[in-house]
Amino acid sequence: MTDHRIKALGTVVAAHYGRIMREGNHTPDAAIEALEAIDAFHLAEVLLTQPLQVIVGNVPGAFGSYRDGFELFNRARSDKKNIFAVEGASHYALYDQPKYTAQALKKLESYFEENL
Repeated sequence: MTDHRIKALGTVVAAHYGRIMREGNHTPDAAIEALEAIDAFHLAEVLLTQPLQVIVGNVPGAFGSYRDGFELFNRARSDKKNIFAVEGASHYALYDQPKYTAQALKKLESYFEENL
């Protein structure tokens, strides 16, 4: 990322929207077709140099965020990066189930304290 105001990045349940759309027939069709060619992680291996914390649930599902989280982690150029898989959580469980969101927030809290 070329914006040096961004000191650190954290993501919970990262999803590669272009991949999701390419792998399934999801509507609405017209607006989405334009997005299908998007690589949400394009140039991450060049521009994503800030510290990075990726959080995923360790229960892979049809949505693909588990795979996408690892793809972002592997592609990021960051020297300081970490991936944390919340035990027992799926993509959707990390939205609003306190048992899982608490773990994600705790990880992000310590990550941002260390990197901001």
